[in-house]
Amino acid sequence: MRYRYVAVDIDGTLLDDQDRYDRARLAKDICALRRQNITFLIASGNSLDALQTRFGKLVNNFVAENGGRVMVAGHEIRGVAHQPATIAKLLDYIQQLPQPDLLSLSAASQTMIPQKFAAMPVPYYPHHAYFERLAEISEPVYNVNVNWYQHQLPLAQIQQIVHTINRAFPEVNATYSGAYGIDILPRGVNKARGLATFVRHTGGNMNQVVAVGDTSNDLEMVSAAGLGLAMRNASPDLQAVADAVTTADNNHNGLLRAIEAHFSL
Repeated sequence: MRYRYVAVDIDGTLLDDQDRYDRARLAKDICALRRQNITFLIASGNSLDALQTRFGKLVNNFVAENGGRVMVAGHEIRGVAHQPATIAKLLDYIQQLPQPDLLSLSAASQTMIPQKFAAMPVPYYPHHAYFERLAEISEPVYNVNVNWYQHQLPLAQIQQIVHTINRAFPEVNATYSGAYGIDILPRGVNKARGLATFVRHTGGNMNQVVAVGDTSNDLEMVSAAGLGLAMRNASPDLQAVADAVTTADNNHNGLLRAIEAHFSL
């Protein structure tokens, strides 16, 4: 198969457990892929704002918000947002869950955080603001993230919360996003659909994609790709659907080593 795309997750995949990556090595690999007419893109649950801030000019192709926003060569071609009424119901429902350490709404230009979480550190949101009332948010919201990174809820409990949310709200797609967090997206939004939009827009098909991830929000993407890879450190459910597992984990450049080996970079 002649592959034309390499789509990768970042947290737990490109990034190590200290949130770092080898920028020079990635830049070299992206250039080498480009010489083979292969497009490199990031497919992440992170906000578009966070991804652009992190990668700067190095990457300008993104499937952000777990597929809710798609950017091709620096131009956004897709955005699927929650209905305001759904957000209001979700915020009420979240009050019934174990008290999260952080709750955030990923909006078009920045992340919006309820005022009661103002004392919490927010390292993943480069541009954020606080709100008292939902009516203060005047732009589209693509993702509601609930996180227990300090309490570190057991994965089984988080997965049960995901199941409960999806059962209570048929209009959303809740998924475990790693790092003790849940992403709550509009129904039908996932990385595979966002990636398919990107690929169709650029004249390709999903059989031409190599996709790499590490956890449950990568399931659809890894399953749909022509070649789906799970990281050595990936969750068991992702390893079960992947075509192969990388030889090294995210703390030992497993992603870049796999790309370099497959494409002889």
